[in-house]
Amino acid sequence: MKDIDLGTIFKRLGLPVGLVAVFSAILLLFGVELTVVLGIAGGMVGLWAVISLIVNVLKVIGVVDDGTAGKWSAVLNLAALAGIAYLYASDPAFNFPQLDAQLQVIVQFGALILGYVVNVIGTRAMHKVEAYGLGMPFAFGYGAAS
Repeated sequence: MKDIDLGTIFKRLGLPVGLVAVFSAILLLFGVELTVVLGIAGGMVGLWAVISLIVNVLKVIGVVDDGTAGKWSAVLNLAALAGIAYLYASDPAFNFPQLDAQLQVIVQFGALILGYVVNVIGTRAMHKVEAYGLGMPFAFGYGAAS
């Protein structure tokens, strides 16, 4: 029989899966079942939308690259699971659906603001392309009009 090498397993599965395994073991140590936490987390659409919005905002401001967005998302999702586990362990009667509904409203507002900012940035960039493409740099205060 071949020896089990956890390093090789985690290397093939990836860090997020390894962290979830460690996280699950810690939850069980404190008497919180992972199935309960995942059941709550599975229904929290607003929470996952918040994580997606955070990653997208970080992309727009240049903190997150497309190549690392998945890692950021995995870490934030794991942090969210830890938060849910903590809330569940400290107050099993916590109203998770109400929290999720509030998060959904926050995401709708945040997405509206992000969309506006991206549109302003894109429109400004398009104006520059059109003006310089037509040979009109004076339209943005660069040079004098003839």
